[in-house]
Amino acid sequence: MVSRELVRTRLQQYNTSDDDRYRGYPLGTAAVLVPLLYKDGDLHVLLNVRSTEVGSHQGEVCFPGGKSEAGDKDSIHTALREAEEEIGLRPEDVDILGKIVPFPAKSGLLVTPVIGFIPDGFQPKPNDEVADVFTMPLEKFLHEDEHTSRDTEWKGVTAVLHLFNYEDNGKTYVVWGLTAHVALLVASLVYERSPEFGETLDVKAYIEGVAQYLEQKVYAVMNSSKL
Repeated sequence: MVSRELVRTRLQQYNTSDDDRYRGYPLGTAAVLVPLLYKDGDLHVLLNVRSTEVGSHQGEVCFPGGKSEAGDKDSIHTALREAEEEIGLRPEDVDILGKIVPFPAKSGLLVTPVIGFIPDGFQPKPNDEVADVFTMPLEKFLHEDEHTSRDTEWKGVTAVLHLFNYEDNGKTYVVWGLTAHVALLVASLVYERSPEFGETLDVKAYIEGVAQYLEQKVYAVMNSSKL
């Protein structure tokens, strides 16, 4: 089992404040909380299942989170505010470990993952936007079992779409899309190894590549629009 201090040390190597540069991004910004906790001796991550009554992404598995609002101080504020609204997680109960670079979502939003420990005995109190809450061993996102993938195209670029099946208490959950991508990346950072499937993942190079893309494609556009 990876200890809390080892998790903290490994994640803080990649902590960034780059997301603050994009708060004025025209298509909008968002933040998600990647809540880590220990369960039965394993490091788990908590995930939501969205209600079928919400306006978008009905029934999908996701992290607690949502769009930034004008009163939010930063991405951490956004992630904690949304987590409290969605599952009743008090901000003071979250031990923030860091943020990683924002990722572009298909909607156009820039989404910043905020990673933190939550109490191991946390009992969620989901609101109307959340149909279910479950935890899943983080290391599962590095295992080939129950993993599938397919190619997808976004803005003319071909990318790999990861899907993970997970059974818990008689239910089957499918984690895919940006949520699966972020979970896979966080697992690679925490365990310092590549997934069993696909090509070897150089996490440092990948994060640097995303940061460079944001610099060239997003920050440059934001600056030119201000001229």
